[in-house]
Amino acid sequence: MAIERTVETDVYCDVCGEWIMGWKSNDVGVSRAWAAEYTRRRGGTVGKKIVCKKCRIKERIRTCSMQRKIGNAGRDSDGTCMGFASVVSDEPMERCKRCIACTSYQWEE
Repeated sequence: MAIERTVETDVYCDVCGEWIMGWKSNDVGVSRAWAAEYTRRRGGTVGKKIVCKKCRIKERIRTCSMQRKIGNAGRDSDGTCMGFASVVSDEPMERCKRCIACTSYQWEE
């Protein structure tokens, strides 16, 4: 009689409790380091807390110094910040483009 071991790994956000990812593996468990690596690939952060992409964006918008100085920039349908336009064009400022909360931010996939 053979014994099989199935290990289920589930990763949840520590802020909102949302399920980020999960998988099953036979005979071998996955270390916390690998779970952290896969979470980072999905846009989350892993440190003392696991924070999903949505919570990162909410926190970044809340702490934005530009919004404190100028006012609310407006939000896209998915909750991301529209950014503040420069004086010359309608495109967001360079500082806004580098922010993870901005719609024009290029997430590495």
